[in-house]
Amino acid sequence: MSTEVMEGQIVHLEKTKESQDPPIENVKDVLLINQPPKVENGTSEVNKFISLNLILPQSTESIKVTVGTHDHIHELRQMANERPESCYKTCFTLQHRGKVLDEFAMVNSVENLTEGETVKCVAEQYSLREARLHLKRVRSLIQPDIQVSAQNGTDNLSLTFAKVIAGRDLEEDIQKSVKEDHGVELVTAPPEYLFENASPLLPLFPETPQPPPQCVASIGYSGWNPPPGPRRMLGDLFYLTVKTLEGSTVHMTATPSGFYVNKTTESVFDPNPADISCKGYTLIDTLKQVSSLFNKNFAIVQKQSLKRNPYEVIPVPYPVFTWCSPPAEHTYDTLRAEEAYIPNSTSDEMSLGMMSSRDWNEELQSARELPQTNVHEKIVRDRTIFRVTCDFVSMAIKGAQAVVDGNIPPLNAADDKKSRMFLWNNIFFSLGFDMKEHYGEFGGDAAAYAAIAGDLRGISLYQSLDSEGLHTLGTVIVDYRGYRVVGQSIISGILSRDQEQSIIYGSIDNGKTINSNDKFAEVLQSSSKKLHLREHSVTGGDDSKHSLVTSYDCKGIVGNDGRHYLIDLFRTFAPDVFALGVPLIPKEGEEEVTPLFKCPVTPHKLPSLRSALIEAFVCYRYTLFTQIMSAKFIKAKGERQKKAIEEVKEGKESSGSESDSGCSVETPPPKPLTETDAKQILEEIKGTGSARQFGSITDSEFDFRYNPDIYTDVGKDEVDGAHDRQIVQDMALFLSDSVIMKFVYEMKTMTHRPLDAVHLTDLMHGRGINMRYLGGIAAALEANQDKNHNYAVCLSAIVTRAAKQAFKQYIIDIPTQQLGAAIAHFLNCFNGTVGRQKTASGENSPPTNTSQNRKKKNKKGKVYVREPSSSWSSCTTRSLHSTICELALARFNYTLPTVDSHIKMPLQFLPMTRLICKAVGIQIVLRDYSENQEFTESDIMNLYPVSKHSNPRAKDATRLKEFAEDRLSNGYLGESHELITDALNTMLQVYGPLHSDIESSHKHLAHVSYLFGRIGQAVSHQKQGLLASERVLGIDHYETIYCYVYLALFAHNLAQTCVALRLMYRAKYLLKLIFGPDHLEQAAFDINIGLMLQAKGDPKNALRFLESALKLHKKFHGTSSLQVAMCNILVARAMAANAEFRDAMKYQRHALEVYSDKYGEDDKRTKDCQDFLSKLTQKAVELQKWLQNKEKVVPNMIVNDILVPDTTISEMLATVNGIPATPSKIKQNQDKSVEEKADDKIEEIKAHGDSEALD
Repeated sequence: MSTEVMEGQIVHLEKTKESQDPPIENVKDVLLINQPPKVENGTSEVNKFISLNLILPQSTESIKVTVGTHDHIHELRQMANERPESCYKTCFTLQHRGKVLDEFAMVNSVENLTEGETVKCVAEQYSLREARLHLKRVRSLIQPDIQVSAQNGTDNLSLTFAKVIAGRDLEEDIQKSVKEDHGVELVTAPPEYLFENASPLLPLFPETPQPPPQCVASIGYSGWNPPPGPRRMLGDLFYLTVKTLEGSTVHMTATPSGFYVNKTTESVFDPNPADISCKGYTLIDTLKQVSSLFNKNFAIVQKQSLKRNPYEVIPVPYPVFTWCSPPAEHTYDTLRAEEAYIPNSTSDEMSLGMMSSRDWNEELQSARELPQTNVHEKIVRDRTIFRVTCDFVSMAIKGAQAVVDGNIPPLNAADDKKSRMFLWNNIFFSLGFDMKEHYGEFGGDAAAYAAIAGDLRGISLYQSLDSEGLHTLGTVIVDYRGYRVVGQSIISGILSRDQEQSIIYGSIDNGKTINSNDKFAEVLQSSSKKLHLREHSVTGGDDSKHSLVTSYDCKGIVGNDGRHYLIDLFRTFAPDVFALGVPLIPKEGEEEVTPLFKCPVTPHKLPSLRSALIEAFVCYRYTLFTQIMSAKFIKAKGERQKKAIEEVKEGKESSGSESDSGCSVETPPPKPLTETDAKQILEEIKGTGSARQFGSITDSEFDFRYNPDIYTDVGKDEVDGAHDRQIVQDMALFLSDSVIMKFVYEMKTMTHRPLDAVHLTDLMHGRGINMRYLGGIAAALEANQDKNHNYAVCLSAIVTRAAKQAFKQYIIDIPTQQLGAAIAHFLNCFNGTVGRQKTASGENSPPTNTSQNRKKKNKKGKVYVREPSSSWSSCTTRSLHSTICELALARFNYTLPTVDSHIKMPLQFLPMTRLICKAVGIQIVLRDYSENQEFTESDIMNLYPVSKHSNPRAKDATRLKEFAEDRLSNGYLGESHELITDALNTMLQVYGPLHSDIESSHKHLAHVSYLFGRIGQAVSHQKQGLLASERVLGIDHYETIYCYVYLALFAHNLAQTCVALRLMYRAKYLLKLIFGPDHLEQAAFDINIGLMLQAKGDPKNALRFLESALKLHKKFHGTSSLQVAMCNILVARAMAANAEFRDAMKYQRHALEVYSDKYGEDDKRTKDCQDFLSKLTQKAVELQKWLQNKEKVVPNMIVNDILVPDTTISEMLATVNGIPATPSKIKQNQDKSVEEKADDKIEEIKAHGDSEALD
């Protein structure tokens, strides 16, 4: 949110507050409005935009640039690097009035840097570091291998195909007002694979434009490096060898003043300048003089780069990997080799030392301690936390891979392999096993594995609370090659102290010795209230009593930096009594408690409920509490008024005269309740102890708390143990009987239609449902599995999660040289296609179980060298499926359906392969696979890490976004648009252009813009949302599919039907790829495509999609449903447009029968259906007469007046996809709603402190 907007809202708020009674409290906090920083003269400092003149390096002409006063000077360097004439000039300083500017300073901190001032880029001499950076920049410009890097997930690049799929740039068409009739016609014929039962894999990567031409054959460091001493004295930095496209080889020298061609050859070292002088300040200038083809091709490369959307090449915050990738040609590149094997090769030795000593913990904690007294400081703080976290996560993932691959020596090499610890780049790594039997009492390795995930959830929650004075560690969990690796930042001084001496709060020995600390208790007070943790007493092994706020195994450490750190937060949340297997205790007077849904007992004693479930339970209890208190207040108020009336009547009767004794006394009106009376009533009902029965720790106020240690040995003697156990038990029953029950109902009725297992997981976690309850949900859907695809989604999630655990056991001890063959064998066993393995060359591999066959020549003379094999080669489909079934039964209490001891897979070959590959990090080669085709080791491209970590958010922007969504749900489009725009602007400053929150904000803005009738803006925002979704979430993520659908709808409303069809084809293909053809969303996609094809004048292909939608609706809803009736009408219209009137009458007649049965004969919908049937009958008669009397060609005049108009098609599309009405109607309804509901909005302001409703 810009500070100018905030100031205006604050002024408006102050004016509004003066006229309201009672005044709105904390309204600034509600609206996230803060005063901007004050400067010395007392005025508010806001982020203003100024225009500057920027003189590019080695140039005399200036360009106009616009920067914000809160931007960094470094932004000017970025602007210079984006210009084609200076993109390859890297070594320069920014100067203003002859003074060198600090690039990390803000624009407003530079004296006299105001509107119209000039900033000059002054070229400087190269150092060794600058020359290497320049060489790296040149290589990235002349050899742009962005697609290959994106496929491999290197440099945080990722894939996007939105522009290729659309076939044109929609935003350019909007700006140029290009309609399809005047533009380039796109191919809109549907691909045939959309009608096949199984979806091929190759279309996942559509054909991309030709790569830019090659500029040089090769460029790299010369073998004559490093320069000898005498040449260093002359300024030589390093030497290069360049092979030009003309076939010549030249050697170059890098000096502080630039690059020149020398006389060196492969055999003779002569660094003196060549006879024909070729030199330049930049390497590009020198290469232009050496090679004419370089000069020509580099111009083409630059031209193509300018056409590329910058969002396609900006790195994403966290690495994104694809589960399949096309085979890329491996080229010779010495520079790439040096970057791969020499860390930070673009830096000199001093820089390497600086990088290796980067103190991650200090950076993370210092970022969280930044001030946040105003909007700008909050943005700077959130951005710093986010960027440091992104760097830490990327570095931790690389370190975890190196740990598993054996490239980092352990700190305790003499210990068991599972107990080893590692230190790399100031990140501490440990393995997810029970080291030193610390978790022996809780379940050993299973408990250690669960504790890591629980610890990360606790860290994320504490970081989101942002409690002052309380610190947590940066933590990343990486699953790679069967190992779970934890990377954490290092507490200052912890490595130089004994761990037992460092713990001043909590227990390090499972409760035998417990420490408590007043300072820690004070720091934890605010966070414990937000987390609903109750202060409770625990008993140590020496029978000593201690009072703790957190769980006893949550440890507190004071580092050498004086900060209070909290670690081991895996027991932060309430325990799950069903997973613990403890018996439920019925309340007094109640019968035995029988939950509707239970989960299996876990192999460890650390199961917990999710934070979303705890918050939902607290809200539920608070609602009950307020209802009871309201009822008591109303009752007490009525009794008090009744008593007051009786007293008045008695007073009148006693004071009346004898002559009036025969007259009846009128009942006086009730006396209004005064503020004092209301306070007295509240105090009276508070004393009844109503709050405690709802889980509050007090009798008068609702302050819900739970005891995380209630089911541990150290907390079993708690005085309030029965009360605490009842609260935790009520939470579990609330999960079982309310949350899961409602979720199952929504799954049965297909209110929720998850597209795949990932979508299902997000839905369950969003409602606070643990995945261990998935078996019970699947069992509830099993009875109607043929008519509910949600059962297949649940089953695929169970199979995938069980197979993931089986894969970890399978792969963990396999040598590196056998990984490809072993992974291929696992996939073959998983899919039931096990046969004899073949090598990459196609020959059968020799036996590997006997030593005499470790070396053996095949017919072609190749030598196979095999180490003693693990048991992976003995794995079969039967054994693997048996293991998966056992794991599914143990983890989910669900028996998987089998046929001849083989699992009956819920989905087709490719969707199941995709799920298991994404779950464990397998990347396969992109090619078409058949159901019975085996994988070979050449099909395994890579094994990538799967990571989990905390995700810091822009807090103010997130709350603004949530508020905007609430306003939209209440119909306030204008307010929602303003709020989400401010939220998006803030997010862009914190995250940059690529983030999941950015994607959802763009979608929100697109939806609001569409409802306002601003279709061009809707298309623009939806396109950005699609691009962000592909880059951040993945090209086949379920959110990406929905982004394609809505962009297609908006494009269709913009008269870009060809583009809309291509986008819908992509969405339908992706859904077939991740689930299969039998999903109810496919019916909606088919209707979209069918209606668009009708609008395009292709009724024949439209009919194919509409009939497919009709088939799906019949399967899932039955033949007499309204959905089938609607599809029958659409099919009838498509047939009528194709002059198939008699067949259309059959479908229309069926729809009429359903409407008559559902609505009656007199309903307007029934009459409209009857009218169209009559029209079809009339057209059928006309057509028959025409064909009998004239040529057998259907005239347009017979069909034209029965075609569906484009406006009607747009309304049908909006209805099918859940959009309430056409944009114009929504706009009219919105204006009317604002006028009619003004009084309600004023009341809402008083209740909620919402000033923006008055804008």
